Order: sequence, then structure tokens, then C-alpha cells
Amino acid sequence: MAADKGDTEIRKGKKQPDPQNNFDMSNEDEDEPDFNDPEGFVDDITDEELLGDLLKNKPKASDGIDNVIVVDNIPQVGAERQEKLKNVIRKIFEKFGKIVYEHYPVENEKTKGYIFLEYSSPVHAAEAVKMTNGYKLDKQHTFSVNLFSDFDKFENIPDEWTAPAPKPFNDVGNLRYWLQEPDCSDQYSVIYDGGDRTAIYLNSPREPSLIEERARWTETYVRWSPQGTYLATFHVKGIALWGGEKFDQIMRFSHPGVQLIDFSPCERYLVTFSPIPSGGQEDPQAIIVWDIRTGQKKRGFYCETQSTWPILKWGPDGTYFARIGRDTLSVYETPHFGLLDKKSLKINDIRKRYGFCMGTSWS
Repeated sequence: MAADKGDTEIRKGKKQPDPQNNFDMSNEDEDEPDFNDPEGFVDDITDEELLGDLLKNKPKASDGIDNVIVVDNIPQVGAERQEKLKNVIRKIFEKFGKIVYEHYPVENEKTKGYIFLEYSSPVHAAEAVKMTNGYKLDKQHTFSVNLFSDFDKFENIPDEWTAPAPKPFNDVGNLRYWLQEPDCSDQYSVIYDGGDRTAIYLNSPREPSLIEERARWTETYVRWSPQGTYLATFHVKGIALWGGEKFDQIMRFSHPGVQLIDFSPCERYLVTFSPIPSGGQEDPQAIIVWDIRTGQKKRGFYCETQSTWPILKWGPDGTYFARIGRDTLSVYETPHFGLLDKKSLKINDIRKRYGFCMGTSWS
């Protein structure tokens, strides 16, 4: 006998679902699971552990102003020269990142001597401040550059000055102790046991003597600085420098995938190269120049070719270095790492005509 709509027929002791509501009634008499916490339960998981990725993107009070810089002491010019001034300013500041907004306050049709520039990232703004504060545009104009967010800090300076707590001194000893070796014997490094162990030997008469030996000291190979002050080791995340009688760690430089390095002749700067794409168009990081003493990144470059290394050629005292581009020769001046005379030299076919001359340091 056919059943009416909404009814269910009993077959083999089981209820069949009503085709009109599609609910499974087979477990309606079973107990529902208890989702309540047991008695005495203590929730010790923090929001950072559960929502770490989301909290990183939580808006901060400083968002929107940390990527704005204020450039003071720019030329005060009339309307007819303002476009030229803007082009000069852009050329100087665009190499640190993408500028998304610029504001030139004007009074009586003349610029007021300061401007506001907004970068797409606070990182680029901070780099611009570091690299251009004190930049000399001409004889009458030297930039004073600050983050816009720093003005609150400057306004709230306490009347009484408190001396900052000194950082603990890390004594690594005499970095050139080996110059006092009585027989003037050199040191050399050996990597063995399938690359697992690295040893430093003194090339003493008759029999070399072991100075230091460590397991997994480097992941590929090692490199001495030109004057023998530092030993560089290579790692997945970057470069480490070691020195002193006990070969203590002096500094680390984060550059993932680094394959090649070079030192300036004065050992003040380190150059690293990594083929791993990073930084994008706004922050080139294929080639990075570092300050060895502070560990700070001084400037990044794109890498057009890996066929020639070192790609930067230094003057003997590290004051200048040069780089060959496509039909251009660019000379940079330290320590601000700006282009000498603010322009590159145009030389057609420079790679073919003069490339061989760039293999050695120049003065």
C-alpha cells in the first residue's frame, strides 16, 4: 500500500527518511556530544598562538604615518621652477622605494622649503631617512630628513636628560693578533670530512699547527678578508664573520641563498650576492653592500649578469666604488653611497671596450 506524503514506512525495523525533508532520523535518540570544557579546565593558549597571523596585520596607531618622511631645507623656488625641483627630488628619493604621494607646501607661489613624501612601505621610508639625512644638494641646501612619526617623539622630549644604559662590551680580543706571530707564519683554512669539519692551521715551520677546529662551521666554503682580519662562513640564511684569537663571531648578515661575497680593500664593507628573488622592484636585494662594523645594509643593487664577479670595483681606501651598467659607468661615494656628482657616465659599448680594465682595484 502506498504511503501518504510525509509518512515513512517501516522496513526491517528501521525508519526511512522522509524524501521531503532529507533529515536522517536514525540517530535522534543518541546522546549529543558534550562540547563543554571539563571541570577545572584552564585555557592557557594565548591569542598570539591562535591568531598570530591575523594579529600581525592588526592596525597600529602609527599606520599611515610611518611611511611618510619630511624633507627640510629644500630650495624655495617659484612656479616656473617647481616641476624641475620635483624631478630632482624624485630622482634622489625614488631609489629607496615607490613614492605614492608627494606634497610641496606653497606660499605666495613659492615652495616653503620643506616637503612631505609618502612611500608604499615604512621600510622604504626608514631607509630614505637613513641614507639622505645630511644629503648635500648644493652649496646652500643640505637636507634634514625625518620620519613624520618622529615629530611626536621630538615634541615630548623630557626636560631632564637621562643617559642611555650602556650596552655590554663584547671583547673579541685583538683582531690582528696574528701580526705578532714571531716567525710571521700565515694562517690557512681547510675544509674536510665531506665538508662537515673546518680547521684553521698556522703554517709554522716543519709542521703546521692546529689553531681552531669546528664541526659544521660553514655550509659551503669559507673566505678570508683581504687583510686577514675576518673569516667569513656561508650559511643558508647569510654570512657570519669570525675573528680574534678564539675566532669569536663578530657579525652576522642576513641574505638568504648567498653564494658570492667580496670585501672592500679597507675591510670596512662587505658585498654579498644571492640569486634568490627578493625585495621586488622597490627594494633590490640581489647584491647588498653592508657596513661590517655596524651590520647595517648600506645599499642594494639589481644583478644584470652573474658572469663577472666581483661586480663592484673599489678604490684602495674604500672611499669610492664603481659599477658597469649597460653603456654606463656609475661611481658611488661612501659612506652615504650616493652617485658621484649625482649622475652616471654614458660610455657606449663600455663592457666590450673597458670591461677588462675593471678586474682590478683602481685609484
